[in-house]
Formats: sequence, structure tokens, C-alpha cells
Amino acid sequence: MYKFYSQRNKQSLHKAYLALFKHDIDKKWNQAIKACPLLAGAMLPGLTPKKLLVTEFRILVDVYMHYIGYIQTLSTADRIIVHDTAKSVFNYKSHSGVIAKFLLDPVNQFPEIHNCFYCDTQKISTFSFKGRKVRRFDLEHVLDKGSCPLLALSLYNFVPSCKICNNPPLKGIKTIGDTKEEIKHLSPTNPSYDFENKVSFVLNPKFPNVSDTIRHNHPNHYYIDFKYIDKTYAKSIELFALKVRYNNDFLQEALRYLDLQDQYTPVVINSMAKLLNTTYDDIYEDKFRIAFDRENHSPYRKAKEDILGIK
Repeated sequence: MYKFYSQRNKQSLHKAYLALFKHDIDKKWNQAIKACPLLAGAMLPGLTPKKLLVTEFRILVDVYMHYIGYIQTLSTADRIIVHDTAKSVFNYKSHSGVIAKFLLDPVNQFPEIHNCFYCDTQKISTFSFKGRKVRRFDLEHVLDKGSCPLLALSLYNFVPSCKICNNPPLKGIKTIGDTKEEIKHLSPTNPSYDFENKVSFVLNPKFPNVSDTIRHNHPNHYYIDFKYIDKTYAKSIELFALKVRYNNDFLQEALRYLDLQDQYTPVVINSMAKLLNTTYDDIYEDKFRIAFDRENHSPYRKAKEDILGIK
């Protein structure tokens, strides 16, 4: 739902990320090939493991597809050997902690981590406990590291997410699209990703001529849906079950805000502001808490603003 892409100068970002890895990963790869010559064919021509760590997401998709295609040409026994050898080179378990700290470090200019970047329904920020920072987010691999171990450490393959989005029956090990171009387009780590401006939440009546004066008393008459400028994002909405989740967890609140909007029209708010000797903006914020939600990164912020028609 939200882009996860650094604004830091690429050269300095990549240099800092590569510095996390104390061993020479290219040397380790070459040693692994000596032990398992079939491993050489798993890498996309023109790339090295070191380059792979900081390669843009669109290239990672090509690497993923190449790897999947390559291991399918091998016997079951050889496939297991190649897979296990690749995992030993790109050892995610031993690096996950330092990678998470890297993404959290403001010097690296990634977006602050507050809510799940896939759904915006769950808080995933860190908290302090006994002098240590504890993270609540999963370091989700957009392209599954179990299916393609070569991408287990790639910087642009990471999206901070909630456990609901990361695990089955939602994303799990699935890709975020059906084709190469869809996968490239739908990753929050792709610079062109723009769910914020290409998709809008809308609230519709289920039946014609619904005329409830108080909507939130009749949630079964309404449903949350999506309006698309780019229909490709429907794949992401389906994968993360956003329609089901938002209708289950946010519909009542959305209806309540629409009822408030009917009650507190601009004319009414102006009258209240004069009566209370305050400003229109102060009254509006008191009723709708738009600035509060933005400042505190409240879940469902985009849905609320879209449904209220706030730009």
C-alpha cells in the first residue's frame, strides 16, 4: 500500500549496505561452485552475489524467474544440493538483525516504519524494552527466499510487514503478481509503485435507493470497495485480502465518519467556530482527527481520507 524505497543517494546507500557483510560473498560463492559446479547455472549471467545484494527489484524478478526455471531442469537430488548450497551462501538467519537495523536507521532514508506497508491495518513499529529496541514487523521477502535463496539478502527484496500479510493464507511464499511485469510493478520496493495515488477506497450502498439517515446503525447496507486508476493493483488487493479485511474491521468506523460529515457541514462548523471563538480548522480537527491520524500514523488513514474525500 505504501512505497518502501530509500531517498538516500544510491551509491552511499549501497556502500553502507554492503558494509554489513563482513565476509567476501563473491569469494564464498566461488568456493561453493567448486563444491557444487551446478550452482553456477543458478545465477543470471552478468551478475555476482555482491551485485545481487544491491540490485534493483526489477532485476531481482529476472533473477527469481531464471533460478526457478533453472532448478526445474535438474534432477530432484541435484535440485536439493543446489538449493541448499545457495542457502549456505546467502544466509539470511545470521544477517536478519543487522538488516532490520539498517532499514530502521534514519541515515538510510527509508520511510519510517509504523504500519504494515502492504495493508495499513496493523501497527508494526518498534518499542523499547529494558534498553533494547524490539521490532514488531516481519522482514518480508517480496520474492520468497525459500523458492530462490539467491534473493535472501537483497536490499530491494525487503518490505516491513505484519504477520497477517506475510504468512499463509495471504501472501506466504506467493508472488505479488502473475507475470514478470506485474511482479515488478506491484512491489513497494519498486520506485514506480504508487498505490497511494492509483487506488482509492470508496464506500458504496449494497442496494439501490438506500436512504439511511444514520449509516453506522445499518452496516449491512454498505460495503467498502476500490476505485482504480491502475487496475493492476487489484492483484495486490486480492492477495492481501484487503476488501475482506477492511469490510470486517473498518466499515463501521467509516460509516460513523460519513455520518459525522453529514452532521458537521461547513456551514455548521463555521457557526460553531464563531460561537466558540475558535477556527474552522480547530473544530474540523476535533471532529475528524485528520492531522492527529497523520501525525500518529493511525492505521486505516488512507481509507478514512479517501472515503471522506480528503486530498
